[in-house]
Amino acid sequence: MEQAQSCVETAPDSALHYLSLLKDSIGCEPEETQMYYHLLTIKAEDKLYTRHTSDSLINLIVKFYDEHGDKNKLIEAYYYQGSVYRDLHDAPSALDAFREVISRSKELSAADKKQSADLMARTYNQMGTLFAYQGLYDESLQANRESVNCYLAQGKENKIFYALRDIARMYDAKHQKDSALHYYQKAYRTALSTHSPHKAYIIWGELGSFYYYSLGKADSAKQMLITALNHQPDMANALLVLGDVYRGEARWDSACYYLHQAIEYGDIQKQHSAYRHLSSIEIQKHNYPQATTYLRQAQLLADSIKEITRTEAITKINSLYNYQHIQKENYTFLLDNEKKSTFLWILGCISVVIMGVAISVYFHYKKKVQNTRLQMHKLSKLKEEQEAKSMKAHEENICKIKELEQKLVEQEGEITEKETLLKAQKEELEQAKALQNLLLAQKEELEAKNKEIIACLKKQKVLQDSLRQTSIYHFFHQACTKADSKITEEKWSELQKEVDTAYPNFSKHLYELSPKLSVIELRICYLMKISIPPTHIAIFTNRTKAAISNARTRLAKRLLGEQNSTEKLDDFISDLQ
Repeated sequence: MEQAQSCVETAPDSALHYLSLLKDSIGCEPEETQMYYHLLTIKAEDKLYTRHTSDSLINLIVKFYDEHGDKNKLIEAYYYQGSVYRDLHDAPSALDAFREVISRSKELSAADKKQSADLMARTYNQMGTLFAYQGLYDESLQANRESVNCYLAQGKENKIFYALRDIARMYDAKHQKDSALHYYQKAYRTALSTHSPHKAYIIWGELGSFYYYSLGKADSAKQMLITALNHQPDMANALLVLGDVYRGEARWDSACYYLHQAIEYGDIQKQHSAYRHLSSIEIQKHNYPQATTYLRQAQLLADSIKEITRTEAITKINSLYNYQHIQKENYTFLLDNEKKSTFLWILGCISVVIMGVAISVYFHYKKKVQNTRLQMHKLSKLKEEQEAKSMKAHEENICKIKELEQKLVEQEGEITEKETLLKAQKEELEQAKALQNLLLAQKEELEAKNKEIIACLKKQKVLQDSLRQTSIYHFFHQACTKADSKITEEKWSELQKEVDTAYPNFSKHLYELSPKLSVIELRICYLMKISIPPTHIAIFTNRTKAAISNARTRLAKRLLGEQNSTEKLDDFISDLQ
């Protein structure tokens, strides 16, 4: 039992295993041991979400601890008594038990109160849920706020996100959308900040549903739902809502996929909604046989839901009656202790009233039965008429279905023809786009070359201007006006250096075209490059004009492969870089 007690909070399945080992021998133990054994068992089962089916055992446990004065265990027993009544759909008794937890906790010492703070937080949360089921939204809000306060007082922020989510749900039910959105977002942020991503994305999926149905923001809702399902793919409600979003966008394939997923993972209510959505999709697609199949599935589930709802309603009414009956017995017992004679007189009056009510109920019931039989007869007759009409309508629908199928075949042929034409047009469009891209690429290539040419020309202009600013350039042009000018080797070297600086590949290209170029011929080329006329070239090189003319002719032949083309040679030397 100590092992079970140590792990019941964190590993209830292991606790049940330890307790099961005592099942055969626990009957031989003292009553206190037996009661604690049963309390631990109920606690472990509750944490494993095992549904309680009887209140007999928990009532014995509560009675035992109430008589033997262990206040901590009594409060815990009252909490699980409330959980049992919750599972039995006896909300009034469950709320009474939870109120006992709160009331009895006030009698605890400060240390015991601190120890039971977590139980108090869970108690308020349970009460909030029960109030919500009964439509008491303000009471539910107050209870869940108390739950949050209890957790925060313990510094357990990692446990408040579900209570915050329940507060958001209540505000949504009260149509206070801004408050609902605030608490949904706060619950999500709290779950993330406390390293609970699994629970955070459950809340995120519910927030996506709120965005779609309450705020009407389909795009935001879709992104939220997709994000939540990427982390938690089996959330039936998120799958159902996302399917409905895609249905609203007329994206049938996506809608059908998520709606079928919702059917696989969801409960009966979500399956019913999914089948209804699928039916509406098939109607939009004019697939009437499949739409009829989905409608039938939805109707079968609707009948099951009605039966479950009716059973729960009857259980709830019986529980309420039993609760009122118990309250009446308690009140009667109190009166018996105060004034027995008055009680007997009141009891007699009550008996008379009850008998009168019983007689009245009997005659009312008898009349109701007669009315019911008459109504059943009318319904039977009406049903026969409706069946006859239904058969006629069925035959008419079969004819219409055949006509629609024929039209569908014709439509499919037209669609196939149009698809073929569209495919051919698409191929022509792709070819045209490819040609356009090719032309565009050629255009861009030519523009790039033009830019490169312009840049080279600008560079050439800058280099040429730079050369014209040199002292050696001015020296040779000024020497043209002096008949006795004599050029030294240093001046030739300086000229060669400045020309090669301005035109780095000038000498290289000359030697590539004529590897056996002489020094005189190279100097002639340098002088031509700086625009020195042939007459002055003869003076600078100490040659006759005829010799210079012959030299230029030989250069034209060696560099250009042509004779008597000195003009082309001048242009060639001027353009050579």
